[in-house]
Amino acid sequence: MIIGNGLLANSLRSIDRETLTLFCSGVSNSEEKNTEAFEREFSLLCEQNKNSLLCYFSTVSIFNPSKQSTPYIKHKLNMELQIQSRFPEHVIVRLPNMMGEGGNGTNLFPYFLRSIAEGNAVTIFDNTHRELMEVQLLPGIVNALIDAGFRGCINAGFGHAPKVMDIYLHMCSLLEAAPNMKIEKGEDAYEVDYSDFTTLMKNAGVAPAGTWQDRVQRYVNLYRSQFV
Repeated sequence: MIIGNGLLANSLRSIDRETLTLFCSGVSNSEEKNTEAFEREFSLLCEQNKNSLLCYFSTVSIFNPSKQSTPYIKHKLNMELQIQSRFPEHVIVRLPNMMGEGGNGTNLFPYFLRSIAEGNAVTIFDNTHRELMEVQLLPGIVNALIDAGFRGCINAGFGHAPKVMDIYLHMCSLLEAAPNMKIEKGEDAYEVDYSDFTTLMKNAGVAPAGTWQDRVQRYVNLYRSQFV
């Protein structure tokens, strides 16, 4: 059973089955402050079958020291705790920045594409890094975790997080657009332990294709027409 209809949910249609609850209806805007949005997600979670294996998608941003006091991160941490106490069988996948069609327009890639297309300035902190993952990998990741009998929380990533400034400049180059950015000082680089995840994915033969530049180029080529 898939709960949700956004970016993650649509990517997982091929592995939908009754014995698994794929909870993809979480708050996706990291800038969200409306408590009603968080309460809706929690209420929906409580409606799910406690006897089913629950797969929930959290975020690796819970390790970002600069985000600890935000409502979004506090909510995600609370949801993880609620799942651990309410669902005996659960897999919590903490995701990095996901790349694909649809999803929240405030997320990194649609935001950059729209800003570049419209000539709008973007503000970027000079030390901000983000791991990038194409959503097409998600079915393989979920299957690999379940096939391995994994239960609990896992940080999903392959250990390379380029600077957000470099991501933006690469997108500008691909779109042949002049950069329009304001750079601010900020400490946003943080370490995440991906060792368990990378070991499981290596054993399952799940890996990203090419470099981060290749992934950005594929995204731009596939979805630029929606913004440009």
